[in-house]
Amino acid sequence: MYRLLIFLWVCTGLQAQTGSFKTFQQVCADGKERPFVVYTPKEVSKKPRPLLVFLHGAVGNPELNSAPEKYAQKSPLLSIADQEGCYVLFPFGQKGATWFDSVGTQMVMDEIAAVKKEFKIDAQKVFLSGFSDGGSGVYYLSMTQPDPFAGFIVLNGSMKVASMLGEEELFVGNTNQKPFLIINTTADMLYPLEQVKPSVDLLKEVNNNVTFRTPEGNHFMSYLPQEEGVLRQFVREKSRQALSQIVWETSSKKPQQIAWLKIAGVDTLSPRAAWHLPAKNIKIWNNKADLGLKNIRFTDKGIEVVRFKSDTATAKRMGVKEGDLLITLERDSVNNAFAMMEYSSKKRAGDSLSLEVVREGKTLTLKGKYNAGYPYLLFRHRRPSAKIEARIEGKQVFVRSSRVAGYEIDPKRTPVKIKGKPEVLKNNP
Repeated sequence: MYRLLIFLWVCTGLQAQTGSFKTFQQVCADGKERPFVVYTPKEVSKKPRPLLVFLHGAVGNPELNSAPEKYAQKSPLLSIADQEGCYVLFPFGQKGATWFDSVGTQMVMDEIAAVKKEFKIDAQKVFLSGFSDGGSGVYYLSMTQPDPFAGFIVLNGSMKVASMLGEEELFVGNTNQKPFLIINTTADMLYPLEQVKPSVDLLKEVNNNVTFRTPEGNHFMSYLPQEEGVLRQFVREKSRQALSQIVWETSSKKPQQIAWLKIAGVDTLSPRAAWHLPAKNIKIWNNKADLGLKNIRFTDKGIEVVRFKSDTATAKRMGVKEGDLLITLERDSVNNAFAMMEYSSKKRAGDSLSLEVVREGKTLTLKGKYNAGYPYLLFRHRRPSAKIEARIEGKQVFVRSSRVAGYEIDPKRTPVKIKGKPEVLKNNP
């Protein structure tokens, strides 16, 4: 249903640019080759320059973008790249290689490494950005692989989507005070602002380096010209900072490294340490109006209903049947691919609605109400987690851990030369 959302940001218009584009191929962990595009800004100094990575939306589409370079040429981020002298990396994902699975995330990290070898990149100024699914992917990587990045730019993303689709469970403390610039619009038809704000507030509780902006608009990047100065300032002023304190929580058993802290593995069958409290989660009220159509087909006469999300979906409960052609929502004609979502974005759960469908040549008017709202948990925390906290004081490292099978301090990556072995915090049982 949402595969066309990958192109929504193009509606801001073509961008004037005088830099150059180059397309590369990346062999991914599943053995498949996928393209990525790099934009070189119009003026490149001999000094290393920042890298802005942009993750596209609708990443669950089975097909890869057939014209990746043309896609990159229309990006509204090119103006920022030219003004700030940034390279821009455009990875291209698809179903089976998304921003939420191991194949897709490893693809992104490998492409960043390849760009660093090919171009003069300032390793302290690599920024991860994305729109829609891409913005949700930024959340996912910020809590699973934050180490290489100077900051994160989330455009119309959803932390809930990142948690729901992600292979790994998410913990906001893993962002380790890295800076965020988050932009969500006031009338987003996919991610209502009143559902997004509680998740951002939770992130702010553990990370005091979060800027949250809410311009007017729907699920489009039409706000970018007015927000360009903020984005440029973020890229210009933020740099990757050496961590003197690390917090890391995970349900994954694979070895991991965060800056100078290596985690050999976890033992989630062991009892949790007394200081290791359950990760904070929040309930959010879902008041989004949803017709409950899972698969639809766009035609020049309306929207053909192919499948419902469930037997209790709003439309099915109202009497809509598979094969019906939806032609109007109240007085609004269904004359474009986004009409249904735009109409529902003006409604809330429990609101009344009427619609017209064509069935076997007859036009039927159906009336009813959207399904009632309901609460949901922001994060899926279904598996036991391990947690470790480490901090550097002077030339010593203090560590406490819970359910961590083994860890190691990498002295080559610590911001200061470490003396002796890490000491265990006194309140570590």
